[in-house]
Amino acid sequence: MNKSNPLLIRAWGVRGEGYSSSPGVSRYGGNTSCVEIQCGENVMIFDGGSGLKLLGEELCRRGQKKAHLFLSHFHYDHVSGIPFFAPFYRSDCRVDIWSGNLPGRNATRDAIHDYMRAPFFPVGPEVFKADIRYHDFRPGDTIRPAESISMRTCALSHPGGGCGYRVDYEGKSICYVTDTGHVPEKPDDTILGLIDGADFVIYDAAYTDLEFPEFAHFGHSTWEEGVRLCKIAGARRLAVFHHRQSRTDDELDQIGKKVEALLPGSFVMREGETVEL
Repeated sequence: MNKSNPLLIRAWGVRGEGYSSSPGVSRYGGNTSCVEIQCGENVMIFDGGSGLKLLGEELCRRGQKKAHLFLSHFHYDHVSGIPFFAPFYRSDCRVDIWSGNLPGRNATRDAIHDYMRAPFFPVGPEVFKADIRYHDFRPGDTIRPAESISMRTCALSHPGGGCGYRVDYEGKSICYVTDTGHVPEKPDDTILGLIDGADFVIYDAAYTDLEFPEFAHFGHSTWEEGVRLCKIAGARRLAVFHHRQSRTDDELDQIGKKVEALLPGSFVMREGETVEL
C-alpha cells in the first residue's frame, strides 16, 4: 500500500455496557465503543460511545473537516458521545452519519433526534452547526462512503438488531463486528462471509467461554469465539473488543496472552492504541 495513503486504526473507546473509571481499568481504558479507521484522507468512525468526545477534540486539533460516523446500533454505550462530538458544532465541518439496524425512512436522523431531547438532554440536534447528512441502509447492503472505499455490511444477532461492517481499501480489509451473540458450536455464516480473508477483525468479546452460558441471551460473544471464527474464515488478526465493564486490566492481560498464542498477531484492544496495516 502507498505510504502516502495510510490505513490506520485508532481505538478511542473499547469498553462495553458503560463507562468505567475504576483504577483497575486504567491501562486498557474505560471509554465505550469508538474506533477510528483512517483510509488516506478519509476518516471513518465506528460507533459513537463515550470515546467519541476524545476523538472529536482530536479531529479539531488536526483540522479535519470531514468524517463519516457508522453506528452498529443505538444502545447508550454506542451513542453516548454523540452530543459531545466537537465537529458537530463547527460550521466548517461535514459529518455523514450512517446506520442500518432500524426500519423506516429517516431512521438514523429520527433516532438521534429522539436521543437528544428532554428530559434526557437539554438541547436537540438543531444546535449542530455542521453539515450533517444522514444515511439509512439495510444490513447486507454494500455502501461507498468514498470513491476509494467499499464497505460491506451484515446483520448481527443483538437485541434490537445490529450491523457489522467490512472496510475494503487499497487491497486491505478491516471488519468491525461488535454486539453480536453466537450459538455454541454453530459458527455464524453471515459473520464468516463478512470476515472471509480479512486482514484485521475487531470483534465483540464481552465474555469468556466459561462465562457465556450465564449471558447467552445478552447478544454478546466471547474472545474464544472470535478466534474460532477468524480461523475458519482465514482472517489474519483479531482485536479483542467491547470489554466487559468490570473486566480488569490484569484479566485482559491474561486474555491477551491466550489470544496471541492461538492466533499470532492478535491482541486485546486498548484505548489510545494505533495500528497501521
